[in-house]
Amino acid sequence: MRSHVEQDYETAKMIADKNLQKIINEWPRALAEREERIFEELSSSREPSLKKLENIYAFLDDLLSFVANYTPCRKGCSYCCYMKVAVSPLEAEYIQTNLKIKQRPNSQKKDTHGTPCPFLKDGACSIYEYRPFVCRRHLTFFDNPRWCQLDLCDKYIWPLLRCPEVETSYRFVISESGDRSLYDIRQLFQYE
Repeated sequence: MRSHVEQDYETAKMIADKNLQKIINEWPRALAEREERIFEELSSSREPSLKKLENIYAFLDDLLSFVANYTPCRKGCSYCCYMKVAVSPLEAEYIQTNLKIKQRPNSQKKDTHGTPCPFLKDGACSIYEYRPFVCRRHLTFFDNPRWCQLDLCDKYIWPLLRCPEVETSYRFVISESGDRSLYDIRQLFQYE
């Protein structure tokens, strides 16, 4: 016999699958064409890596505008800000450059799951415009944020929107920048 939580999960997953299918069916042609071209354009561009990263972020911002009606992700819902937030040195530089702040490495904490992001202020991202790739890519498609809670999010598998050319572009730009390392944002920036 299935538990109440398992039944709720099956319903939530069905809703998420349905929303993802709607997104796929309604995906604007212009957005799909941009996604198809992004790697080719960035790999042949002579722009600096930070500018290329900014172009990827702009695409993801446009994608979020399109999928906003199919996700419970909203300002004030910050469950994901307690998960690991992987950033590359290039992204840390992007944050520093745009916010005019300095990295303050923190090598003390190894396991950061459950610890708030240093940029989470009053339940909202204080660097939203400059947030890392992983934050921009993290979208859920169920009908409410209940399943984002830390005690539930890692126990179940959810459908994800895939943008293979954007993901390839991100890996390329990070690699091109010279350092493919990924750190948890808490290792590079401390709480203010």
